[in-house]
Amino acid sequence: MPKLFGTFGVRGVSNLELTPKLAFELGAALATHLRNRGVVAVGHDNRTSSEMLEHAVVAGLTAGGCDVVKLGMVPTPVLSFAIKHLGCDAGVMITASHNPPEYNGIKFWGSDGAGFERSRELEIEEIISAKAWRRVAWHRIGGCRSADALMPYLRAILATIPKVERRLKVVVDCANAAGSVATPALLSKLGCEVISLNCQLDGRFPGRPAEPSPENLKELAKAVVACGADLGIAHDGDADRTIAVNERGEVLTGDRVFALVALQHLRERKGPKIVTTVATSSVIDDVAARLDGEVVRTKVGEPAIVEYFRRHGGDIGGEENGGVMFFDWTPCRDGILTAAKLVEMLASSGMKMSELDETLPQYHQRKLKVGCPDRLKVRVLKALEKRFSGYELDRTDGLRVDFEDGWLLLRPSGTEPIFRCFAEARVARRAEELARLGMRELRACIRKLS
Repeated sequence: MPKLFGTFGVRGVSNLELTPKLAFELGAALATHLRNRGVVAVGHDNRTSSEMLEHAVVAGLTAGGCDVVKLGMVPTPVLSFAIKHLGCDAGVMITASHNPPEYNGIKFWGSDGAGFERSRELEIEEIISAKAWRRVAWHRIGGCRSADALMPYLRAILATIPKVERRLKVVVDCANAAGSVATPALLSKLGCEVISLNCQLDGRFPGRPAEPSPENLKELAKAVVACGADLGIAHDGDADRTIAVNERGEVLTGDRVFALVALQHLRERKGPKIVTTVATSSVIDDVAARLDGEVVRTKVGEPAIVEYFRRHGGDIGGEENGGVMFFDWTPCRDGILTAAKLVEMLASSGMKMSELDETLPQYHQRKLKVGCPDRLKVRVLKALEKRFSGYELDRTDGLRVDFEDGWLLLRPSGTEPIFRCFAEARVARRAEELARLGMRELRACIRKLS
């Protein structure tokens, strides 16, 4: 059987790769994993296939003896919050996050509100591969009930972040996706004047693609400038990530959003520990130095950061894509709380967003990719190690090559047949040179091994 789980969860084209049959089997396998008992919270985004897959997952769970709490259409951070808030044993989120609308995905969550560890995902795969899921007798079939998790979630955030005294104008772009039901309302309650962009729910994502990349946020950038707004906020499809746009219409990278939010969240803590990945900008190291803290780097992906936190603790976690985890809140990326923290920081500072950004050192990045068949990835990685054997190498995830004036990360994707190439340096020309070097070596290795 092909490997089911990628970087986080199971994803595929709806009704082609991710079918109701597979969704049922995943639900039944989770019930078996939970020893055919317990309560599971189930939420979904607003993709056209999400309700279909929800029905199938719920059928598998209840056939396996689990009771289900249906949260309906919610952002992923709300599902994570609800698991602990409602005292559930596990959770399932149906979403493909930033992927195009034809895709969908299924993610499993533990009772602590964090994504499943790799070992638990592997057990689910083994149950499905062996067709070893168990159905219970008719009198033990699980039941279903619905619950509202969104309002308790919003109230809990408002209890921790006071209404801001400085009235800010914020343009919020939710990509016609799940964040539309949460972030505009939350920022309004915090005292902001909110202008909504692409906040009408539509699972086809007609306003812009769900990935909040700079090229997809041009309309948001124009709207921020045209409206004289202080800040622009953009989410991905399930609102577990946030990207910001300053008052000049400039898009801040996810690393810098993470860095600013870390400064705000950790400002009163002594020696904080920041957990991030090998792909995250060195600006995080600068933040840690300012806070007299430390940085720990893991493999790419939310599960790797959460796994480190579970074993060793930490104060905040995050990734280069704008996903931030507030470990004293929930061990899950929360783009909605990230947006609220940015507003809190901007309001209390008395500065413009561009001025806040300028308090951090500037780095230049290049992010590229090249096609690579999955069957070649391991061999390509070994070949790259030989080619860069004379440099300082970090093999935590893929291959990170550290130079005196920058770094280069060459990493096989866990969800697509591609290799990613990230380069960073303080000087733009050097970042470009490193990116060209990385792509040249990647293409040479792939060509030789094909």
